[in-house]
Amino acid sequence: MIRTTLLFLAILINGVVAFAQTKSYESPSKTIRALIVPIGRESRVEIRSASGALVRRRSFTSSDHSHGEGVDHAQWTSDGRFFVFTTCSSGGHQPWHVATYFYSVSRNRIYSLDAIVGAIISDFTLRDDTLLTARMGVNGNDPKPVSVSLHRWR
Repeated sequence: MIRTTLLFLAILINGVVAFAQTKSYESPSKTIRALIVPIGRESRVEIRSASGALVRRRSFTSSDHSHGEGVDHAQWTSDGRFFVFTTCSSGGHQPWHVATYFYSVSRNRIYSLDAIVGAIISDFTLRDDTLLTARMGVNGNDPKPVSVSLHRWR
């Protein structure tokens, strides 16, 4: 019985540790990498040089850990000029909203796609430096396709 309990606890602890591990996304050029650092259900995004120096950081955490954002999907564009990622609310607020951001390597800046085109309501797909997604139309049942060329933020 004790052996079974210890095995169960070991599996549970390993699962929790694996859930909370930092994810690393190396750019195709291997000159820069993005790190997604989980902090509970919320995240911090760090952009680091190949040598590990911090280039840019953005925290999506909140003081009560219920009003921040956690990174869901992240991906570099094929040319490595942009790092695109989506987040969701850590407290379950606005479950329809898929906040989408992108980091421009040349400008060393993180942009909110929502601020550019309106509230994003679906995950993204990348085709080279073109980001495909959907924004909210008149209401949540009226999605509007969005195609954004990231070229202008190079």
